[in-house]
Amino acid sequence: MHEPSTGASPQGPLCNVTIPVFNRPAATESAIRALAATSREVPFHITVVDNGSEPELVKKLLALRAEGLIDHLFLLPRNMGVACAANVGWQLVPAPLYMKLDNDTAIVRKHWLRDLLALWSHGQPLSNLGGAFNREMLRKTPGSLQTPHGELGLCVGNLPGQAVIVPQAVSEKLGFWNEEYGLYGGEDGDYGLRMQAAGLPQYYYLGPEYFENIREEGDAHETYAARGIDKRRLHRELVVRDNLCMGKLFMNKILYLSGLRSLAPLQRYAVDDVDGQGRVRLTERKEYKEFQRDLAQVAAGLNARFRDYVMSYKLDAPTADAMRQVLEKHAQATKLDKGL
Repeated sequence: MHEPSTGASPQGPLCNVTIPVFNRPAATESAIRALAATSREVPFHITVVDNGSEPELVKKLLALRAEGLIDHLFLLPRNMGVACAANVGWQLVPAPLYMKLDNDTAIVRKHWLRDLLALWSHGQPLSNLGGAFNREMLRKTPGSLQTPHGELGLCVGNLPGQAVIVPQAVSEKLGFWNEEYGLYGGEDGDYGLRMQAAGLPQYYYLGPEYFENIREEGDAHETYAARGIDKRRLHRELVVRDNLCMGKLFMNKILYLSGLRSLAPLQRYAVDDVDGQGRVRLTERKEYKEFQRDLAQVAAGLNARFRDYVMSYKLDAPTADAMRQVLEKHAQATKLDKGL
């Protein structure tokens, strides 16, 4: 049996590993057990946030917590989206490092955190770290670093959210995952855009040396298709929607890179209470709803001239002024120096 106190620090964990969960019971349990079996010489906590899964999986998660394999378990009332679930775990378990780990990802390297920190130490401290799928991805951008602890690659887009680590020093400047993108997709790309706009580096480690994907029979059909969820279409519409309007991610790219929008977005949901069983009560923030309403009105004008912005990421003066008024009204105008 795993001993959750092994390697723990009286001041708390160095890393909060948050696993957002929605169904996929076999993969979820495998991911949790694999992580719990690794070394805690560098202390970390396992935080699981369930996003409204079926009752049997919730029962299993409660049992895993009782077994000592889960340090913190939070239960959301329904599927609130990946970004919301990941943010709940991020906020409720403060730590110098935050890691988002997918619930179909098994850590296979016993000393994974010690080794990643040694590799990461060769990069700039104010940065993020994520797993490249293969060596081609790791070396796609020139300038990867050959170190005594492995190869540290450079990412100029966005890091995959499968097993990504964000230091608290970065989140203090850029905030948490953006909750504007619905149930699936967008938050990883959005954080990458904000890192780019802030001039902060993102690094790759070679993912297959640290984790593996868990295959679950019939999972894609049962979890997504059977619920009428087309993830490919949802991801495509982050850039261009089917009605040829600008997708949310593309619009935010313009706002971030043009220096109009704050790089720390308003969060959609606020945690009101957590009961003794870990059940979380959330409410949608009034200021978020007002911001989205006003933003949508200006975005309608943007969409009318969508093609003009595809390559330039610049707004005409009247649209920029109207957008700036909305952003300033809701305290979402940029306050960061690009050089930080």
